[in-house]
Amino acid sequence: MNTEQHHLAKSLNQQFFKDNDFYKSIQNELEHYQLIAKSAAHETKNAKCLLDIGNGGLFIYPTGHIPDVTAIDIFIEEDFKKRYPGVIWLQKSALNMQFDQQFDTVIEINTLHHVVGDNVANTYKNLDTIMEQASKAMENGGKFILLESTVPKWFLFFFKIIFPLLLLMWPLKHPPTFQFHYRDILAAAKKAGFQLEEFCWIPKTSDILQFGYRVKGWLSPIQVGKFVFTKKI
Repeated sequence: MNTEQHHLAKSLNQQFFKDNDFYKSIQNELEHYQLIAKSAAHETKNAKCLLDIGNGGLFIYPTGHIPDVTAIDIFIEEDFKKRYPGVIWLQKSALNMQFDQQFDTVIEINTLHHVVGDNVANTYKNLDTIMEQASKAMENGGKFILLESTVPKWFLFFFKIIFPLLLLMWPLKHPPTFQFHYRDILAAAKKAGFQLEEFCWIPKTSDILQFGYRVKGWLSPIQVGKFVFTKKI
């Protein structure tokens, strides 16, 4: 099984998000992302040993009450450690997560759509792999929180057709992404041994960020879902 992130996506992820404080500050201003942050805070309030997948150097939810916090990403900047000295920072891919401990809470915020493969089939394999890796990292009965952008079926149908071409001639500084249908996420989670406890949509009450640009929410088919799973005992 090919479970690798596309080389262009990996490179551009690091280039685009590295020291991109402007992008992070815009997110903080927009109500849509404030609601995402509130959802993350609510779901992690009882965490004792937490893993944040694809953190990017920014916690949008409080962590001071959590005794043990580990964050991973494909790139780790020294500034991350200065801002959050109590966090264990590990440079790891979401496709290959091995730890010396298991976590009672795992959270992923808008990371899945960045781990694209070199074609559609391998992108779906990456989704399955991330779910399997998250399950292995968790205690039985642990909580897995995903706050992830999704797209409707009609959009995904056409996007799958043009996706290989886009990878060959990607025109933007923002990395290529692949948003899944929400049922794709549910199916991959079930396959990995997770049980769905809660699902809801985060309302688009403000502008959103699309490929690094601020756009009106109604112009984009993307909708962020909150998925809360538990690992079956």
